[in-house]
Amino acid sequence: AVVSTQSTGKRINLSSIALAMPKFGGAPKCHTCEKSVYMAEELKALGKIYHKVCFKCTRCEKKLTPGMETEHDDKPYCKNCYGKAFGPKGVGTGATAGCLATDEGGSSESKFKNTHTGNKKIVISNQEKCHRCEKTVYAAEKMIVLNKIFHKTCVKCNSCGKVMPAGDVLEHDDEIYCKSCYANEFGPHGKN
Repeated sequence: AVVSTQSTGKRINLSSIALAMPKFGGAPKCHTCEKSVYMAEELKALGKIYHKVCFKCTRCEKKLTPGMETEHDDKPYCKNCYGKAFGPKGVGTGATAGCLATDEGGSSESKFKNTHTGNKKIVISNQEKCHRCEKTVYAAEKMIVLNKIFHKTCVKCNSCGKVMPAGDVLEHDDEIYCKSCYANEFGPHGKN
């Protein structure tokens, strides 16, 4: 029997809910564990009643979110497991699931061939080079100190080799120094 509610006007199939209801009163039974389900732990999905903890993928047992599940033979599955178990049988799974294998012709050669000969090299120009080591500097490792580009690990004192933060760097004759080495070598009592 199908009934519509007065407040929302939604149509409800009573036969699917009636199956979960006990015959002589009490709480409805969980579709998975067949134990009583009380209101606080009730979850309705796929036209059935479950405990919240029992509503999980039949194959991998991952907890499912109502509306994000699929069903096969009256059992819930996550979309991943459903696709692997009941989806198209192909060359692979996931991204290659649409590449179906066929038994036609007996030839194992692909109809789709890579025509790229591979004799051209791609050259990326305008790469920034580190002021110290002169190797390419990528964005994740880039540090600009005194208007020069460095790798973060290359910002080190020319005398003692200590790696420095950008604010502690001093320059002399196009080389960088920490404050103490700069003061020792080029300060009032150091070299000229």
